[in-house]
Amino acid sequence: MPVPPGMPESWDDHHVSPATRELRKITAARRAIDVALQTRFLWISQEKRDAIATCDDLELLRQWLIRILTVDTVDELFPEPS
Repeated sequence: MPVPPGMPESWDDHHVSPATRELRKITAARRAIDVALQTRFLWISQEKRDAIATCDDLELLRQWLIRILTVDTVDELFPEPS
């Protein structure tokens, strides 16, 4: 299917590998978490930003994004290992 005029080439996702699609989902989830955290808590430590930026587990990123809606602090989102 040709890309409609004015649309970027990336709009045509049919020729993208599954690995690239997964990476795009992970990148989108990281961005959504960053925006949600900044909106909800205004400030996030560099340590927490690094935890988000280095996470490659899409399911964990989804869990964090959902939990942002219910936690009272950023620290509750990233509990310390017991």
